[in-house]
Amino acid sequence: MAHARLTVRAPLALALALICGCGGAPSSPPTNPPRPLPSTGSAAAPSPPPDALAAASSFTTFTSARFDLALPLPDGASFRVDDRAERWLVARHDATSSVLLVRTWREDEVGNRARCEARARTWRDLPSRDGARLVSASRLAVPPDHDTLAEVLLGPRATNGGPTDGYVLAFGGWAKRCFAYVFATRGASERVVMERLAVMVDGSLRRMHFQSELTPTRPSRERGSTRGDPLGPR
Repeated sequence: MAHARLTVRAPLALALALICGCGGAPSSPPTNPPRPLPSTGSAAAPSPPPDALAAASSFTTFTSARFDLALPLPDGASFRVDDRAERWLVARHDATSSVLLVRTWREDEVGNRARCEARARTWRDLPSRDGARLVSASRLAVPPDHDTLAEVLLGPRATNGGPTDGYVLAFGGWAKRCFAYVFATRGASERVVMERLAVMVDGSLRRMHFQSELTPTRPSRERGSTRGDPLGPR
């Protein structure tokens, strides 16, 4: 039995002797080899900067005397706001290919959300729901007492790595008053587009403030129709 144990352990002992240099002259203490310099090709690529709208690090409130409302805008300093040239308050964020249209108005007859949307679409080409993917729909008390419905939509799925379109369509009516808030954006990443839409709904639309129950302090001058100028950035 003892002979069997020696036979089994002999190869292991021989291997350890070869690895450790047993039976030879004592070896000098190992020295720490120099560390290789990091390869430039293996360095991690820098992360892209955060999206200006999706990050929503700061908001600036734009006050419209024409429509008697206060509108919070993420990265507000980068928006170009035009509140005079046409029927709408138009805010453009060129860095993210985004456009926001906002307005309130009065009708001669009692209306509702559907009638207000139909009227708004006679003034300007607005994003269509045809082929779009509905992400969410929520009723908001914006402006107060209105039957506003805010819809978040994504355009058809992009092919071959193409950009993604996203929209917020919010229309509301009450008595003879109407409200419209339409936002369109385009981005290379569907996730970033969704983040932008969420910021605009939660940080801008929901936080709008209306003075004097939407009664304008001075009449607005109606401009010519802008049909044929689609809202969606192209």
